[in-house]
Formats: sequence, C-alpha cells, structure tokens
Amino acid sequence: MFDFNSLPLSPDHARAARNYFGFTQAKAADESGLPAHKIKRFESGNYIPDIDFLNDYRAFFEQRGYKFDDTPAPGAKAKEKGQVFPAGVVDADGDESAVQPNARPVRASFHHMRIALNDPEMGHVLDLIEQNEEKVQDLLRQPVQKGVLDQFSDQCEAKHGESMKLLAENGILFAKLFGREVGGSPAADVLAGKQAPKTHAELLHRVHADAYMVAAGDAAAKERRKAKKPAGTLLAAIFG
Repeated sequence: MFDFNSLPLSPDHARAARNYFGFTQAKAADESGLPAHKIKRFESGNYIPDIDFLNDYRAFFEQRGYKFDDTPAPGAKAKEKGQVFPAGVVDADGDESAVQPNARPVRASFHHMRIALNDPEMGHVLDLIEQNEEKVQDLLRQPVQKGVLDQFSDQCEAKHGESMKLLAENGILFAKLFGREVGGSPAADVLAGKQAPKTHAELLHRVHADAYMVAAGDAAAKERRKAKKPAGTLLAAIFG
C-alpha cells in the first residue's frame, strides 16, 4: 500500500487547487514555470515526479492563497519513511505500519526506474508515446473491412499495418527512455534519407526517422507527422 498523503502534494489535491483558480494544465505550467508534461502526468496519477517539483507545484498554489488542509508538511513524512528520493523514484517496500489509520492509501507497486534522457527530451519522447497510443486506440476501434477477392481490403490492411508500426515505434521510444537504442544509434544521413539503409537496423531507423527527430525536438518533423495522410496499402503503412 502506498499513502499518497505522505507526499507534499497528491494528484487529487493538485487538480483541486488548479480547478479552484480555473487554470488549465497549460496555464498552470505557464504561470508556474513548471514542465507541462510533468503536470499532466502527475495529475493523471501514473507518474511520481521528483520532490522538488512537488514542493514547487504546491508552493505555486499556496502563494496564491490556496490552503491544503488535508496534506501534511511538505515531504516530511515521505522522507522519514524513505518513500521519496531526489531523483523522483519511489521505494517499492514502504512501511505499512507507518500509514495513518485515517489515510486513504492507494494500492500500487513502485520500482526504481532511472530515466536516461534529459528533461526536455524525456518530455518529447513521453508525448510521442502518448500520441501513438491514442492513434492506435483510434485505429483499433474501427471495424474490419472485407475485400472483394481478398479476406481484407487494402485500406483495412493499411490501418492494421499502421497500428503495428506505431506500437513498434513505442517500443523503440520506451527503450530510448532508459538509454537503449534499438539497432544502435541511428546515423544522421540515414535519418535524413541521404544514405540508403544497408542493414535491417538502418532500415528500421529510416522507417521511423521522423520519430527519432521529434524525440530530439525537431519541430519540422513534428509538423510532417501531423500532416501525414493515412496510407492506402499495407506496404505504404509499414515503409511509408
């Protein structure tokens, strides 16, 4: 069991404070100077950020007069229990006896996972993973289309191929979070299309070139992905 009340700020309290002022997450990020992707993921309840972020986000609301009546002093209990560390990871083995009887614990399992990327690049990668997941969910909700002679229509195969490509891309991005490059580090000339792929690793890099560029903060690659039209065939979905 993990007691979110041991943190300086809980996701529920953060949302309540933000809604009290009528701030969107983007507005809160702009006003506080804190990373928008951290605010979004923390408030969703699936991300425990570093202790400095939690203290700063709490202080942002308190400085505007908001009172957090249901939370303890920032970080004191969490530090005593050893559940919050400077890098923003959480101990998987908290002392359950130290949890207050009237607390509302949330059952969860937390493990030490060190992100290898700097904060801006991590934000780009996490945003791209989330966008891919949303696109895949949209594709998977669509009905299967039968072909005239084949079992499935070309458009049906293209949609399924696109969903598989996006899932593969998320595997590449997830590995990247932890400092692993699938197929090795991609060559700039391969990503730019100036050099023909010589191995399947290079072909993989070329096929997902824009994803690598978006992860690095390339705005042009991000716009290309937004403007990309749906593929019409399976081959185009995979290699296009």
